[in-house]
Amino acid sequence: MSKNIEKRKPTFQFAVLVMVAIISLTTVGMVVFKASITTMFLLSWLIVVPAAMKLGYTNSEIEEMGFDVGKGAFQSNIIVLSVGVLIATWIAAGTIPTIVYSGLAIITPKYFLVTTVVVCSLTSIATGTSWGTLGTSGIALMSIGTSMGVPAGLTAGAIISGAFFGDKISPLSDSTNLSAAVCKTDVITHIKHMTLSAVPAYIICVVLYTVIGFKYANNTIDYNQINQVMEVLKANFNIGFVSIIPIIFLLILLLLQKPSIVSILVSGVAGAIIAFFQEGESISKLLNYMLNGFSIDTGLEYTDKLLNRGGIMSMAETVLLVFIVFVIAGILQKTGFLEVLLQPMLSKIGKSRTKLIGTTFISSYLANAFSSSMMFTSVFVGTIMEPLYKEFNLKPENLSRIIQDTATLGAPLIPWNSNAIFCSQTLGVSSFEFIPYCFLNWITHLITFIYGVTGFTMKTYTEEEVVMMREVEDAI
Repeated sequence: MSKNIEKRKPTFQFAVLVMVAIISLTTVGMVVFKASITTMFLLSWLIVVPAAMKLGYTNSEIEEMGFDVGKGAFQSNIIVLSVGVLIATWIAAGTIPTIVYSGLAIITPKYFLVTTVVVCSLTSIATGTSWGTLGTSGIALMSIGTSMGVPAGLTAGAIISGAFFGDKISPLSDSTNLSAAVCKTDVITHIKHMTLSAVPAYIICVVLYTVIGFKYANNTIDYNQINQVMEVLKANFNIGFVSIIPIIFLLILLLLQKPSIVSILVSGVAGAIIAFFQEGESISKLLNYMLNGFSIDTGLEYTDKLLNRGGIMSMAETVLLVFIVFVIAGILQKTGFLEVLLQPMLSKIGKSRTKLIGTTFISSYLANAFSSSMMFTSVFVGTIMEPLYKEFNLKPENLSRIIQDTATLGAPLIPWNSNAIFCSQTLGVSSFEFIPYCFLNWITHLITFIYGVTGFTMKTYTEEEVVMMREVEDAI
Protein backbone atom coordinates (compact mmCIF):
# COMPACT_ATOMS: atom_id res chain seq x y z
CA MET A 1 0.00 0.00 0.00
CA SER A 2 1.45 3.35 -0.98
CA LYS A 3 1.69 6.06 1.64
CA ASN A 4 -0.72 8.97 1.37
CA ILE A 5 0.32 12.33 2.88
CA GLU A 6 -3.34 13.17 3.47
CA LYS A 7 -3.71 10.40 6.03
CA ARG A 8 -4.03 11.73 9.57
CA LYS A 9 -2.90 10.32 12.88
CA PRO A 10 -5.63 9.85 15.47
CA THR A 11 -5.66 12.07 18.52
CA PHE A 12 -5.14 10.42 21.88
CA GLN A 13 -8.78 11.08 22.83
CA PHE A 14 -10.04 9.53 19.60
CA ALA A 15 -7.78 6.48 20.04
CA VAL A 16 -9.03 5.98 23.61
CA LEU A 17 -12.65 6.32 22.43
CA VAL A 18 -12.16 3.65 19.74
CA MET A 19 -10.40 1.25 22.13
CA VAL A 20 -13.05 1.71 24.84
CA ALA A 21 -15.77 1.10 22.25
CA ILE A 22 -14.13 -2.18 21.15
CA ILE A 23 -13.60 -3.37 24.73
CA SER A 24 -17.15 -2.40 25.76
CA LEU A 25 -18.73 -4.10 22.77
CA THR A 26 -16.75 -7.30 23.33
CA THR A 27 -17.25 -7.37 27.09
CA VAL A 28 -20.99 -6.69 27.03
CA GLY A 29 -21.49 -9.32 24.35
CA MET A 30 -19.54 -11.95 26.28
CA VAL A 31 -20.65 -11.18 29.84
CA VAL A 32 -24.25 -10.05 29.36
CA PHE A 33 -25.31 -12.03 26.30
CA LYS A 34 -22.87 -14.98 26.67
CA ALA A 35 -21.68 -14.45 23.09
CA SER A 36 -18.51 -15.95 21.68
CA ILE A 37 -15.39 -13.79 21.81
CA THR A 38 -14.91 -14.57 18.10
CA THR A 39 -18.32 -13.12 17.23
CA MET A 40 -17.70 -9.96 19.23
CA PHE A 41 -14.26 -9.35 17.74
CA LEU A 42 -15.68 -9.73 14.26
CA LEU A 43 -18.41 -7.20 15.09
CA SER A 44 -15.72 -4.77 16.24
CA TRP A 45 -14.94 -4.40 12.51
CA LEU A 46 -17.94 -2.03 12.50
CA ILE A 47 -16.01 0.21 14.90
CA VAL A 48 -12.50 -0.12 13.49
CA VAL A 49 -13.30 0.51 9.81
CA PRO A 50 -15.34 3.73 10.26
CA ALA A 51 -12.68 4.98 12.70
CA ALA A 52 -9.90 4.35 10.16
CA MET A 53 -11.96 5.93 7.36
CA LYS A 54 -12.33 9.05 9.50
CA LEU A 55 -8.53 9.35 9.34
CA GLY A 56 -8.60 9.38 5.54
CA TYR A 57 -8.23 5.69 4.70
CA THR A 58 -10.48 4.11 2.09
CA ASN A 59 -12.29 0.82 2.69
CA SER A 60 -10.06 -0.85 0.08
CA GLU A 61 -6.92 0.35 1.84
CA ILE A 62 -8.21 -0.89 5.19
CA GLU A 63 -9.03 -4.31 3.75
CA GLU A 64 -5.59 -4.48 2.16
CA MET A 65 -3.95 -3.68 5.50
CA GLY A 66 -6.04 -6.35 7.20
CA PHE A 67 -5.12 -8.92 4.57
CA ASP A 68 -1.39 -8.14 4.82
CA VAL A 69 -1.40 -8.59 8.60
CA GLY A 70 -3.83 -11.51 8.56
CA LYS A 71 -1.32 -13.56 6.58
CA GLY A 72 0.80 -13.61 9.73
CA ALA A 73 -1.76 -15.92 11.34
CA PHE A 74 -1.09 -18.66 8.78
CA GLN A 75 1.50 -20.70 10.71
CA SER A 76 -0.30 -20.42 14.04
CA ASN A 77 -3.59 -21.50 12.51
CA ILE A 78 -2.11 -24.50 10.71
CA ILE A 79 -0.56 -25.58 14.03
CA VAL A 80 -3.94 -25.25 15.76
CA LEU A 81 -5.67 -27.34 13.07
CA SER A 82 -2.89 -29.93 13.27
CA VAL A 83 -3.42 -30.14 17.03
CA GLY A 84 -7.08 -30.99 16.36
CA VAL A 85 -5.94 -33.93 14.22
CA LEU A 86 -3.44 -34.97 16.88
CA ILE A 87 -5.97 -35.05 19.73
CA ALA A 88 -8.41 -37.20 17.74
CA THR A 89 -5.83 -39.80 16.64
CA TRP A 90 -4.18 -39.92 20.08
CA ILE A 91 -7.53 -40.83 21.62
CA ALA A 92 -8.24 -43.39 18.91
CA ALA A 93 -4.79 -44.94 19.45
CA GLY A 94 -5.35 -45.21 23.22
CA THR A 95 -2.60 -42.67 23.93
CA ILE A 96 -4.69 -40.30 26.03
CA PRO A 97 -6.61 -43.17 27.73
CA THR A 98 -3.26 -44.75 28.69
CA ILE A 99 -2.06 -41.50 30.29
CA VAL A 100 -5.29 -41.08 32.28
CA TYR A 101 -5.33 -44.76 33.28
CA SER A 102 -1.71 -44.60 34.50
CA GLY A 103 -2.43 -41.49 36.53
CA LEU A 104 -5.46 -42.99 38.26
CA ALA A 105 -3.52 -46.18 39.02
CA ILE A 106 -1.04 -44.40 41.32
CA ILE A 107 -3.51 -42.85 43.79
CA THR A 108 -2.89 -43.71 47.47
CA PRO A 109 -4.27 -42.12 50.69
CA LYS A 110 -0.92 -40.76 51.92
CA TYR A 111 -0.14 -39.06 48.63
CA PHE A 112 -3.70 -38.27 47.56
CA LEU A 113 -3.22 -34.51 47.16
CA VAL A 114 0.04 -34.66 45.25
CA THR A 115 -1.29 -37.51 43.11
CA THR A 116 -4.34 -35.38 42.37
CA VAL A 117 -2.05 -32.65 41.02
CA VAL A 118 -0.12 -35.15 38.89
CA VAL A 119 -3.24 -36.89 37.52
CA CYS A 120 -4.87 -33.59 36.55
CA SER A 121 -1.60 -32.34 35.05
CA LEU A 122 -1.24 -35.43 32.87
CA THR A 123 -4.87 -35.28 31.80
CA SER A 124 -4.63 -31.61 30.80
CA ILE A 125 -1.33 -32.08 28.99
CA ALA A 126 -2.76 -35.00 27.06
CA THR A 127 -6.07 -33.33 26.21
CA GLY A 128 -5.10 -29.65 26.12
CA THR A 129 -8.10 -28.57 28.19
CA SER A 130 -8.27 -27.55 31.84
CA TRP A 131 -12.08 -27.44 31.74
CA GLY A 132 -12.23 -30.95 30.30
CA THR A 133 -9.96 -32.16 33.10
CA LEU A 134 -12.10 -30.47 35.75
CA GLY A 135 -15.24 -32.04 34.32
CA THR A 136 -13.79 -35.56 34.25
CA SER A 137 -10.84 -36.41 36.49
CA GLY A 138 -11.65 -33.42 38.69
CA ILE A 139 -15.16 -34.59 39.55
CA ALA A 140 -13.95 -38.11 40.33
CA LEU A 141 -11.12 -36.83 42.54
CA MET A 142 -13.48 -34.49 44.43
CA SER A 143 -15.63 -37.51 45.33
CA ILE A 144 -12.54 -39.39 46.51
CA GLY A 145 -11.33 -36.43 48.57
CA THR A 146 -14.74 -36.07 50.22
CA SER A 147 -14.80 -39.78 51.12
CA MET A 148 -11.37 -39.35 52.75
CA GLY A 149 -12.41 -36.32 54.79
CA VAL A 150 -10.08 -33.92 52.95
CA PRO A 151 -11.41 -30.33 52.97
CA ALA A 152 -13.22 -29.64 49.70
CA GLY A 153 -11.34 -26.39 49.07
CA LEU A 154 -7.98 -28.12 49.48
CA THR A 155 -8.85 -30.92 47.04
CA ALA A 156 -10.25 -28.41 44.55
CA GLY A 157 -7.09 -26.29 44.83
CA ALA A 158 -4.94 -29.32 43.98
CA ILE A 159 -7.21 -30.19 41.03
CA ILE A 160 -7.14 -26.64 39.66
CA SER A 161 -3.37 -26.34 40.09
CA GLY A 162 -2.79 -29.53 38.14
CA ALA A 163 -5.41 -28.86 35.48
CA PHE A 164 -4.24 -25.34 34.69
CA PHE A 165 -0.55 -26.30 34.77
CA GLY A 166 -1.15 -29.05 32.21
CA ASP A 167 -3.29 -26.79 30.04
CA LYS A 168 -0.64 -24.07 30.12
CA ILE A 169 2.27 -26.20 28.91
CA SER A 170 0.31 -28.41 26.51
CA PRO A 171 0.86 -27.77 22.78
CA LEU A 172 -2.73 -29.01 22.36
CA SER A 173 -4.21 -26.14 24.38
CA ASP A 174 -6.18 -23.45 22.55
CA SER A 175 -5.26 -20.78 25.12
CA THR A 176 -1.56 -21.65 24.78
CA ASN A 177 -1.72 -21.48 20.99
CA LEU A 178 -3.66 -18.21 21.15
CA SER A 179 -1.14 -16.54 23.50
CA ALA A 180 1.73 -17.57 21.24
CA ALA A 181 -0.09 -16.36 18.12
CA VAL A 182 -1.10 -12.98 19.57
CA CYS A 183 2.48 -12.32 20.69
CA LYS A 184 3.82 -13.53 17.33
CA THR A 185 5.99 -16.36 18.57
CA ASP A 186 6.16 -20.07 17.82
CA VAL A 187 4.06 -22.20 20.17
CA ILE A 188 6.95 -24.58 20.98
CA THR A 189 9.28 -21.65 21.73
CA HIS A 190 6.50 -20.24 23.92
CA ILE A 191 6.07 -23.49 25.86
CA LYS A 192 9.82 -23.96 26.37
CA HIS A 193 10.06 -20.45 27.80
CA MET A 194 7.04 -21.02 30.06
CA THR A 195 8.66 -24.05 31.67
CA LEU A 196 11.25 -21.73 33.22
CA SER A 197 8.56 -20.31 35.52
CA ALA A 198 6.01 -23.15 35.48
CA VAL A 199 8.32 -26.03 36.44
CA PRO A 200 9.88 -24.39 39.55
CA ALA A 201 6.39 -23.37 40.71
CA TYR A 202 5.12 -26.89 40.04
CA ILE A 203 7.95 -28.47 42.06
CA ILE A 204 7.19 -26.18 45.03
CA CYS A 205 3.51 -27.14 44.74
CA VAL A 206 4.34 -30.83 44.71
CA VAL A 207 6.31 -30.39 47.94
CA LEU A 208 3.51 -28.37 49.58
CA TYR A 209 0.74 -30.81 48.63
CA THR A 210 2.91 -33.76 49.70
CA VAL A 211 3.60 -32.30 53.15
CA ILE A 212 -0.03 -31.26 53.69
CA GLY A 213 -1.19 -34.68 52.46
CA PHE A 214 0.65 -36.48 55.29
CA LYS A 215 -2.13 -35.28 57.57
CA TYR A 216 -4.53 -37.62 55.75
CA ALA A 217 -2.15 -40.59 55.46
CA ASN A 218 -4.29 -42.87 57.65
CA ASN A 219 -7.56 -42.09 55.92
CA THR A 220 -9.16 -44.57 53.50
CA ILE A 221 -10.06 -44.05 49.85
CA ASP A 222 -13.26 -45.13 48.15
CA TYR A 223 -11.80 -46.64 44.98
CA ASN A 224 -15.17 -47.43 43.38
CA GLN A 225 -15.22 -44.44 41.05
CA ILE A 226 -11.54 -44.79 40.13
CA ASN A 227 -11.95 -48.47 39.38
CA GLN A 228 -15.03 -47.78 37.29
CA VAL A 229 -13.21 -45.29 35.08
CA MET A 230 -10.15 -47.54 34.76
CA GLU A 231 -12.29 -50.55 33.84
CA VAL A 232 -14.09 -48.59 31.12
CA LEU A 233 -10.80 -47.32 29.67
CA LYS A 234 -9.28 -50.80 29.68
CA ALA A 235 -12.40 -52.32 28.11
CA ASN A 236 -12.38 -49.89 25.20
CA PHE A 237 -8.64 -49.40 24.55
CA ASN A 238 -5.39 -51.35 24.64
CA ILE A 239 -3.60 -49.70 27.55
CA GLY A 240 0.17 -50.02 27.34
CA PHE A 241 3.51 -48.88 25.94
CA VAL A 242 2.56 -49.11 22.27
CA SER A 243 -0.14 -46.49 22.84
CA ILE A 244 2.36 -43.85 23.99
CA ILE A 245 4.62 -44.22 20.93
CA PRO A 246 2.99 -41.12 19.29
CA ILE A 247 4.12 -39.04 22.29
CA ILE A 248 7.67 -40.36 21.93
CA PHE A 249 7.57 -39.49 18.22
CA LEU A 250 6.48 -35.94 19.01
CA LEU A 251 9.13 -35.39 21.69
CA ILE A 252 11.93 -36.73 19.49
CA LEU A 253 10.93 -34.54 16.54
CA LEU A 254 10.68 -31.45 18.73
CA LEU A 255 14.06 -32.18 20.35
CA LEU A 256 15.53 -32.47 16.85
CA GLN A 257 14.03 -29.02 16.24
CA LYS A 258 11.88 -30.15 13.35
CA PRO A 259 9.09 -27.75 12.26
CA SER A 260 6.18 -27.72 14.71
CA ILE A 261 3.54 -28.40 12.04
CA VAL A 262 5.45 -31.38 10.65
CA SER A 263 6.15 -32.76 14.14
CA ILE A 264 2.52 -32.54 15.23
CA LEU A 265 1.14 -34.07 12.01
CA VAL A 266 3.70 -36.91 12.00
CA SER A 267 2.75 -37.73 15.60
CA GLY A 268 -0.91 -37.58 14.61
CA VAL A 269 -0.32 -40.00 11.73
CA ALA A 270 1.60 -42.29 14.09
CA GLY A 271 -1.46 -42.31 16.34
CA ALA A 272 -3.67 -43.16 13.37
CA ILE A 273 -1.40 -46.07 12.37
CA ILE A 274 -1.52 -47.51 15.90
CA ALA A 275 -5.29 -47.03 16.01
CA PHE A 276 -5.58 -48.92 12.72
CA PHE A 277 -3.46 -51.92 13.72
CA GLN A 278 -4.00 -52.09 17.48
CA GLU A 279 -7.52 -50.70 17.96
CA GLY A 280 -9.01 -51.99 14.70
CA GLU A 281 -10.18 -48.59 13.49
CA SER A 282 -10.84 -48.30 9.74
CA ILE A 283 -9.08 -45.70 7.60
CA SER A 284 -12.37 -44.00 6.74
CA LYS A 285 -13.25 -43.70 10.44
CA LEU A 286 -9.82 -42.32 11.28
CA LEU A 287 -10.09 -39.69 8.55
CA ASN A 288 -13.50 -38.74 9.92
CA TYR A 289 -12.05 -38.48 13.43
CA MET A 290 -9.38 -36.14 12.08
CA LEU A 291 -12.09 -33.83 10.79
CA ASN A 292 -14.90 -34.14 13.31
CA GLY A 293 -13.18 -35.55 16.40
CA PHE A 294 -13.13 -38.93 18.11
CA SER A 295 -16.51 -40.32 19.13
CA ILE A 296 -17.39 -43.14 21.51
CA ASP A 297 -20.19 -44.15 23.86
CA THR A 298 -18.66 -45.98 26.82
CA GLY A 299 -21.78 -45.82 28.95
CA LEU A 300 -19.91 -43.74 31.57
CA GLU A 301 -20.39 -39.98 31.45
CA TYR A 302 -16.95 -39.17 32.89
CA THR A 303 -15.04 -41.01 30.21
CA ASP A 304 -17.32 -39.86 27.38
CA LYS A 305 -16.63 -36.20 28.31
CA LEU A 306 -12.92 -36.93 28.29
CA LEU A 307 -12.77 -38.92 25.06
CA ASN A 308 -15.29 -37.28 22.72
CA ARG A 309 -13.14 -34.43 21.46
CA GLY A 310 -10.50 -33.39 18.94
CA GLY A 311 -10.67 -32.97 15.18
CA ILE A 312 -10.10 -30.06 12.82
CA MET A 313 -13.62 -28.68 13.32
CA SER A 314 -13.14 -28.44 17.09
CA MET A 315 -10.37 -25.92 16.40
CA ALA A 316 -12.34 -23.87 13.89
CA GLU A 317 -13.33 -21.13 16.32
CA THR A 318 -9.78 -20.76 17.63
CA VAL A 319 -8.48 -20.45 14.05
CA LEU A 320 -11.08 -17.79 13.25
CA LEU A 321 -10.32 -15.91 16.45
CA VAL A 322 -6.57 -15.84 15.79
CA PHE A 323 -7.16 -14.59 12.23
CA ILE A 324 -9.65 -11.90 13.27
CA VAL A 325 -7.37 -10.74 16.10
CA PHE A 326 -4.44 -10.40 13.70
CA VAL A 327 -6.56 -8.40 11.24
CA ILE A 328 -8.16 -6.04 13.78
CA ALA A 329 -4.90 -5.48 15.69
CA GLY A 330 -3.03 -4.98 12.41
CA ILE A 331 -5.42 -2.29 11.23
CA LEU A 332 -5.24 -0.50 14.59
CA GLN A 333 -1.46 -0.62 14.44
CA LYS A 334 -1.05 0.48 10.81
CA THR A 335 -3.51 3.36 11.18
CA GLY A 336 -1.64 4.67 14.23
CA PHE A 337 -4.18 3.95 16.97
CA LEU A 338 -1.90 1.68 19.01
CA GLU A 339 1.09 3.99 18.63
CA VAL A 340 -0.89 6.96 19.95
CA LEU A 341 -2.26 4.91 22.87
CA LEU A 342 1.14 3.54 23.84
CA GLN A 343 3.09 6.81 23.84
CA PRO A 344 1.84 8.00 27.29
CA MET A 345 2.35 4.52 28.70
CA LEU A 346 5.86 4.32 27.25
CA SER A 347 6.80 7.73 28.64
CA LYS A 348 5.67 6.70 32.14
CA ILE A 349 7.45 3.35 31.96
CA GLY A 350 10.59 5.03 30.69
CA LYS A 351 13.54 2.66 30.70
CA SER A 352 12.28 0.65 33.68
CA ARG A 353 11.75 -3.02 32.95
CA THR A 354 10.14 -3.36 36.39
CA LYS A 355 7.46 -0.83 35.42
CA LEU A 356 6.95 -2.64 32.12
CA ILE A 357 6.38 -5.97 33.88
CA GLY A 358 4.23 -4.35 36.54
CA THR A 359 2.10 -2.68 33.86
CA THR A 360 1.66 -6.03 32.10
CA PHE A 361 0.56 -7.67 35.37
CA ILE A 362 -1.92 -4.89 36.18
CA SER A 363 -3.31 -4.85 32.62
CA SER A 364 -3.78 -8.60 32.72
CA TYR A 365 -5.56 -8.61 36.08
CA LEU A 366 -7.82 -5.70 35.13
CA ALA A 367 -8.71 -7.24 31.76
CA ASN A 368 -9.45 -10.57 33.45
CA ALA A 369 -11.61 -8.90 36.07
CA PHE A 370 -13.35 -6.62 33.57
CA SER A 371 -14.03 -9.14 30.79
CA SER A 372 -14.36 -12.32 32.87
CA SER A 373 -12.41 -14.11 30.11
CA MET A 374 -8.78 -15.21 30.01
CA MET A 375 -9.02 -15.52 26.20
CA PHE A 376 -10.01 -11.85 25.88
CA THR A 377 -7.25 -10.94 28.32
CA SER A 378 -4.63 -12.75 26.23
CA VAL A 379 -5.77 -10.96 23.07
CA PHE A 380 -6.07 -7.51 24.67
CA VAL A 381 -2.83 -7.53 26.68
CA GLY A 382 -0.86 -9.18 23.88
CA THR A 383 -2.02 -6.59 21.34
CA ILE A 384 -1.38 -3.59 23.57
CA MET A 385 1.93 -4.66 25.14
CA GLU A 386 3.68 -6.32 22.18
CA PRO A 387 5.09 -3.03 20.75
CA LEU A 388 6.34 -1.99 24.20
CA TYR A 389 8.30 -5.22 24.61
CA LYS A 390 9.92 -4.55 21.25
CA GLU A 391 11.01 -1.14 22.53
CA PHE A 392 12.84 -2.93 25.34
CA ASN A 393 14.36 -5.43 22.85
CA LEU A 394 12.55 -8.24 24.66
CA LYS A 395 11.63 -11.26 22.57
CA PRO A 396 7.90 -12.06 22.20
CA GLU A 397 8.11 -15.27 24.24
CA ASN A 398 8.70 -13.10 27.34
CA LEU A 399 5.33 -11.41 26.87
CA SER A 400 3.50 -14.61 25.92
CA ARG A 401 4.85 -16.30 29.08
CA ILE A 402 3.80 -13.43 31.34
CA ILE A 403 0.35 -13.33 29.74
CA GLN A 404 -0.24 -17.02 30.40
CA ASP A 405 1.25 -16.85 33.88
CA THR A 406 -1.12 -14.00 34.74
CA ALA A 407 -4.14 -14.34 32.41
CA THR A 408 -4.48 -18.13 32.39
CA LEU A 409 -3.42 -18.79 35.98
CA GLY A 410 -4.97 -15.59 37.33
CA ALA A 411 -8.44 -16.36 35.97
CA PRO A 412 -9.48 -18.91 38.68
CA LEU A 413 -8.37 -16.46 41.38
CA ILE A 414 -11.01 -13.87 40.41
CA PRO A 415 -14.34 -15.11 41.87
CA TRP A 416 -16.54 -13.61 39.12
CA ASN A 417 -14.28 -14.71 36.24
CA SER A 418 -15.83 -17.37 33.99
CA ASN A 419 -13.01 -19.78 34.89
CA ALA A 420 -13.54 -19.42 38.65
CA ILE A 421 -17.30 -19.84 38.17
CA PHE A 422 -16.78 -22.97 36.06
CA CYS A 423 -14.40 -24.42 38.66
CA SER A 424 -16.87 -23.69 41.45
CA GLN A 425 -19.91 -25.12 39.64
CA THR A 426 -18.11 -28.19 38.31
CA LEU A 427 -16.34 -29.16 41.53
CA GLY A 428 -19.16 -28.08 43.84
CA VAL A 429 -16.95 -25.79 45.94
CA SER A 430 -17.18 -22.06 46.60
CA SER A 431 -14.43 -20.11 44.86
CA PHE A 432 -13.53 -18.51 48.19
CA GLU A 433 -12.80 -21.99 49.55
CA PHE A 434 -10.40 -23.11 46.80
CA ILE A 435 -8.65 -19.82 45.91
CA PRO A 436 -6.26 -19.92 48.93
CA TYR A 437 -5.22 -23.47 47.99
CA CYS A 438 -4.44 -22.84 44.30
CA PHE A 439 -0.75 -22.85 45.15
CA LEU A 440 0.52 -23.12 41.57
CA ASN A 441 -1.35 -20.00 40.50
CA TRP A 442 0.00 -17.86 43.34
CA ILE A 443 3.57 -19.16 43.22
CA THR A 444 3.88 -18.81 39.44
CA HIS A 445 2.84 -15.15 39.69
CA LEU A 446 5.58 -14.50 42.23
CA ILE A 447 8.28 -16.29 40.23
CA THR A 448 7.28 -14.56 37.00
CA PHE A 449 7.40 -11.12 38.61
CA ILE A 450 10.83 -11.82 40.14
CA TYR A 451 12.10 -12.92 36.71
CA GLY A 452 10.77 -9.73 35.14
CA VAL A 453 12.30 -7.43 37.75
CA THR A 454 15.72 -9.14 37.83
CA GLY A 455 15.88 -9.89 34.11
CA PHE A 456 16.59 -13.56 34.80
CA THR A 457 15.36 -15.76 31.90
CA MET A 458 14.14 -12.63 30.02
CA LYS A 459 15.36 -13.23 26.47
CA THR A 460 16.52 -10.19 24.49
CA TYR A 461 17.29 -9.51 20.83
CA THR A 462 20.90 -9.27 19.73
CA GLU A 463 21.99 -6.14 17.84
CA GLU A 464 22.00 -8.13 14.60
CA GLU A 465 18.45 -9.34 15.24
CA VAL A 466 17.29 -5.77 15.97
CA VAL A 467 18.75 -4.53 12.67
CA MET A 468 17.14 -7.40 10.73
CA MET A 469 13.79 -6.82 12.44
CA ARG A 470 13.81 -3.12 11.56
CA GLU A 471 14.71 -3.86 7.95
CA VAL A 472 11.72 -6.22 7.69
CA GLU A 473 9.40 -3.61 9.24
CA ASP A 474 10.66 -0.92 6.85
CA ALA A 475 10.11 -3.24 3.90
CA ILE A 476 6.50 -3.77 4.99
